[in-house]
Amino acid sequence: MQNLTWGRCMRSQFIKARVGALGVVVTGLLLALAMPFSAFAASNTVYNATPAVLPPNVQSLGYEATSTAQFGDYVHLAGTSRKLDTVTVTMSNWALYSDYVNDARYSANNVSWTHPITVNVYSNHLDANGVPDTLLATTTQSVSIPWRPAASPACGGTAWLADDNNCYNGKAFNAVFDMSSLNVTLPDDVIIGVAYNTANYGASPILQAGPYNSLNVGISANQNVSVGTDDSINEVFWDTMFPGYSGGFKLDANWPASGTVAFKITASDGKPTNKDQCKNDGWKTFGAFRNQGDCVRFVATEEQNLPTY
Repeated sequence: MQNLTWGRCMRSQFIKARVGALGVVVTGLLLALAMPFSAFAASNTVYNATPAVLPPNVQSLGYEATSTAQFGDYVHLAGTSRKLDTVTVTMSNWALYSDYVNDARYSANNVSWTHPITVNVYSNHLDANGVPDTLLATTTQSVSIPWRPAASPACGGTAWLADDNNCYNGKAFNAVFDMSSLNVTLPDDVIIGVAYNTANYGASPILQAGPYNSLNVGISANQNVSVGTDDSINEVFWDTMFPGYSGGFKLDANWPASGTVAFKITASDGKPTNKDQCKNDGWKTFGAFRNQGDCVRFVATEEQNLPTY
């Protein structure tokens, strides 16, 4: 009986060991299958000129006040990730809900209002008039914009008192534009433009007063660029009919120490679609292959031969 019991016990332990080993193999296989896709999907910040911590408000450019249709900057991207994912723009809203409480377009929501805003991504190639002539990506989103707080008696005038005990006339917020579905591969240098309509300016002026006349794009003096580089802290790209300007999204060099528009770009490692992209160390740019052969096999097998790490 003791031998029989011992035999059953040993058999049970053997079965558990086999099952445990199988579990390790299956788990390892699942991890191996998952790792390549997570490697391709990882999103990285390739340019960042937004505040590390969003302040109550930022210095900014008002589109209606400066006859602006589009405003942006020329930047150099960091790292090697180039499949465009998102563009985040730090903006400032100076509009009060109390000014639009009787406007049927906005009266139903005392927390925020919405407005279509467009982000354009261009290459750095300019036409004979100095305007970017290659549009790489564009998206228009209906952005939710917080109303700025009501005026505080402690501030006097129209400003509001923030938690930092300073008074501000606008409220900062970040607008995030998801561009991942466009499947655009960025070059190392790009020009970003932000465009929207106001009462009298933009691609299609609204011809009616509204909170969009008090909507601004952040461009703080001496703004730090934490990832990537600004082509010039003294220059922006600006489409304006302001006196002295002729319109067109052109380089403007009259922004000493304040020519850094507050936006951030994220991108992920794309997948190679042909063998040539794997050659001459091209495989390294995808961040998912061990060597050139690994990359070539991935393309040749139509993504069936997954990266080895």
